[in-house]
Amino acid sequence: MSSYGISTSYSPNSSHIFIGEAYQRRTWTQGFEYTRLLHLGQRYRLDYEGAATPFWMESDPTLTGSVYTINGKPVVTSQAPIRVVSIDHQPVGEFTITRGQQVLLYAVYGRENTYAASLAPLGMRISAKSRWPVVPSFAIDLGFVVSSRDIPIDLCDQFNYMFALGPGVQVYTSPHASVRLDYIYRHISNAHQGYQNPGVDQGVFRLTLSRRR
Repeated sequence: MSSYGISTSYSPNSSHIFIGEAYQRRTWTQGFEYTRLLHLGQRYRLDYEGAATPFWMESDPTLTGSVYTINGKPVVTSQAPIRVVSIDHQPVGEFTITRGQQVLLYAVYGRENTYAASLAPLGMRISAKSRWPVVPSFAIDLGFVVSSRDIPIDLCDQFNYMFALGPGVQVYTSPHASVRLDYIYRHISNAHQGYQNPGVDQGVFRLTLSRRR
C-alpha cells in the first residue's frame, strides 16, 4: 500500500533551537512526497517516507549599510549587501563629528532570497491506528539541500545536509485521500565542509495533501 502527496512548508524564523546558529531565516518550500507501508501492527503502522522538493526559497538578513542621527535627521550610508548570521539592533559603534559631538552608529538591514532544492530519500513515519478519521503520527526525514549559492551566508557551502523530525495530524477526507499538518524541527548544515558552518534550526509548518493507491 502506497500513497503520493503534494506538500508545502513555511518557517517564519530560525534560532538556536539545538544546533544551528543562524537567526532570522524564513523558508518556503513546495514538493512531492511518497509513502509505502512497511509494517502494520495492531496499534500502529510504520511507513517509509521520501520527499523531493524542487522549490526551496530561503530569505536571509543582509547588512546593507549604517545610519546615524544628527540634529534629529538620520544620515544613511549604503554598501553592497552582505548576508549575516544574525541581526543586531544595538549600536555597532560611535564616532565624533563637528564640535566634539559624538553620535551612535547603527546597522541597516535588508533581506535577500536564495533558491534551492532538496531531496529526503530516507524517512519513516509511525502512525497510530484509529477508528476515527483523525490520525496522529511522528516522522523522521533525512536528506540534503542543494542551493544556487552558499547558505545561509557566504563561505559556507551550496550542499547542505538536512534532517527533520516532529509530530503530525492526518485527517482522512475519504478512504483514499487525506490532509496532514506537521510541525517539525528541521536542521540544515554543511557538516563543516565549508569555511563557515553556522547551521539553521527552524520550526516548520508543513501541509501535505495525499492520495492512497
